Order: sequence, then structure tokens, then C-alpha cells
Amino acid sequence: MKYFLVTVGKIKEPFIAAGLRLYQGRIAHYADFQVLPVKEEKIAKGSAPPVILEREAARILEKIPRNGVWLALDRLGTPADSRKFFSLLTRYADQGQTRAYFIVGGPLGLAPALLAKADRVLSLSPLTFTHEMSALVLTEQLYRFLTFQAGEKYHR
Repeated sequence: MKYFLVTVGKIKEPFIAAGLRLYQGRIAHYADFQVLPVKEEKIAKGSAPPVILEREAARILEKIPRNGVWLALDRLGTPADSRKFFSLLTRYADQGQTRAYFIVGGPLGLAPALLAKADRVLSLSPLTFTHEMSALVLTEQLYRFLTFQAGEKYHR
């Protein structure tokens, strides 16, 4: 399966960007993986969050085709521990899916209309993470899944 991490905005925090590069390199041994940043909308004083979310959603919809499974992250999504996450990805692969798009919103999250189009809406944790940290945690979990799937021990 080919995996895509769709992020609103580029990852700016240096330690998170370094972590993403680390896991991208590790994932490359098992699967194709691409990070697809989508331009974020500036959050100006007095701007309406629903309008910002709609604009970002439009950019996401332009960027990613509907040729695979869409997995959106949202704090109100279905909680997924590692085993459930692994099971979900395995099920999609067994169903013949060849592409998985993980969609991570910006500081305001994702537009409700975009969440409605996702095949699954997942929550990484009951804790609140920045969107950048969510991208890193998700990428680490994908790497963990791929080592598990390959029957290897998790590289620490």
C-alpha cells in the first residue's frame, strides 16, 4: 500500500520536522510514503474559523484524489489504540485498497464537510496535540504498523 500524510501547512517546528524525516526514512524500507502539505489559511484577528476551515478543506480536496481510503484525524474521532489502528490498516489492505491518505488539519482542525467525506475519522488520544505533533505521532504509528506487518521487532 502507498501512504500519504496530508498536512495543513508545512511542519515548522524543527524537532518535529526532524522526527518526520527520521520516520520517513524508516518507512521507506517497507512502503511508499509521501508528505503532502496543503497551504494553510492565515488566521487573522476577527477571521471566521468556519471560513478558514472551508478554504483549507477546498485545498485538501484539490490535492488528494479519491483513489484510496481517507483517514482524517480529529479530536472527536473514534479512539484508536495501536492494535485497532493496525487492524484497520490491515483490513483496508485486505479489501484491496492500494492508497491510504491520512489527513491532519491545521490549528483549527478540519472542516465538518471534509470529515464527512472521510472513510474514517480517528482520534489519536484523549490528550490534545498540536497538528504538527499529531502528524509525527501518526507517522510513528505507521512505522510501528509496517514493522509489525513485516514480522520484525520494532526499531527503538
